[in-house]
Amino acid sequence: MIARRRLMIAGLLGGALGLAGQAPTAVAQLPKVAPEAAKLRDELMALEKGSWGFMKDKNFDGMRNFLADDVLLIFGDGSRFNKREMLEMMKDFALLDLKIEPTYALRLISPDVANLIYRVTYTSTLKGGKPETLSARASSVYVNRGGKWWSVFYQETPIK
Repeated sequence: MIARRRLMIAGLLGGALGLAGQAPTAVAQLPKVAPEAAKLRDELMALEKGSWGFMKDKNFDGMRNFLADDVLLIFGDGSRFNKREMLEMMKDFALLDLKIEPTYALRLISPDVANLIYRVTYTSTLKGGKPETLSARASSVYVNRGGKWWSVFYQETPIK
């Protein structure tokens, strides 16, 4: 308990000195992305962009070979799809425009599980309806099974 109080007091003193302009000048640098992680990030982003291409081109075989059998997809409007439902929805979906921000990131959860995070803006229609544009933060989880990366989870949160 005394040790915790000493740490708390030291923290408060450090903060007070910082406010008074007496803070240390050393600034911690963010860790650089390891080359292996950057390579995997780019590999998974290529797969992700390819999946958008499958949607645009109505490439059912490409999408079938991209999505894991146990995939779950949650879109910005709250709709949820499994693999069968996604492939069925593709028949009525038209992707009219797509922009993926170049600032995407990868979080390696384990050697065989990775989370790709990015921002996307797309315009689409469903069943020939009115085109709608959505800007969202997207998160895709990939799992490596048998040496192949599969999409197992996709979720987007609208950006207002």
